[in-house]
Amino acid sequence: MSKISQRDALRTTTMFLCDSQIEAYYDNLLNKQVQALKRTLSGIGTIEGLKKYVRSEKNAIDNIITLLGISGEKFKRVVSWIRLSKGYTFDSEWSSSSLRSKMIEDERLMEEFCELFINGYVSPKFSSIVPHFILQDFRIDDEVMRRLTSDDFVRNLVKDKVTTEYNTRYADLYVKTLYSKIKEIALNHGIEFRKMQIPVYSEEELALTYAGKYIVINHHFYLTTSSSQTAYYDNVIKPKYKKAQSFNNIIVINILDGAGWVGRAADFRKIYADCNYFLNLKSLDKLNDIITEFFNI
Repeated sequence: MSKISQRDALRTTTMFLCDSQIEAYYDNLLNKQVQALKRTLSGIGTIEGLKKYVRSEKNAIDNIITLLGISGEKFKRVVSWIRLSKGYTFDSEWSSSSLRSKMIEDERLMEEFCELFINGYVSPKFSSIVPHFILQDFRIDDEVMRRLTSDDFVRNLVKDKVTTEYNTRYADLYVKTLYSKIKEIALNHGIEFRKMQIPVYSEEELALTYAGKYIVINHHFYLTTSSSQTAYYDNVIKPKYKKAQSFNNIIVINILDGAGWVGRAADFRKIYADCNYFLNLKSLDKLNDIITEFFNI
């Protein structure tokens, strides 16, 4: 049996999964968080209100910079500039949680950073330290406060924070669905499917086995793109396939799905190439023929 074409592999990729329970859970979660965030942020338009918010909300700094549209990395640089201008020497930057703790401990820092958040864009205190282009983002004025009246705007703020968890839930669902299908196929052929020790590998591998022969299964589902997809090929797929090629009792099947893989065409091509067979959720029935041919059963 030959490997499916790369064109067919891409064409049949399951781009997304949709589960009504997962969708309902995150709709409900987001709605609750939107209303909670609107309530807690409603008083941050004044220095005193902002101080109160910082003291009472553990994620205050992250929420504020998200509201202002400032990235976490850019904010760390600004904090470091301010610290250096005051003669601090340090080995590492402050995280958002570290800054909040320092502000609560030191009233002078509380005053200073609350002023930065509210009036940084016009404050002479900061204009000699931070470039004007960057300072323009540090303002909590009437326009910023009006954003908080929009559920859609606040929802987008909250949504970014739960996206990773949301994607993980779907990745887990994908694995559950995939394993269920493979187990059913394995059962029909009377063979084992589990993590097992294979002599050529130092760690246990997910595989199908029969009569001393192994079909190693690699699988990955990605909804978004990430540099970790390149690392997955370099550190997992490439060395695993290279070892298998030296043995006639081992073959490798790579299984990829998810819109994130379509967006990483170079990584997709490499993973497609470095295996004996390539499958996805929609073409998984072909595993029956692979099992029959390789195990000769």
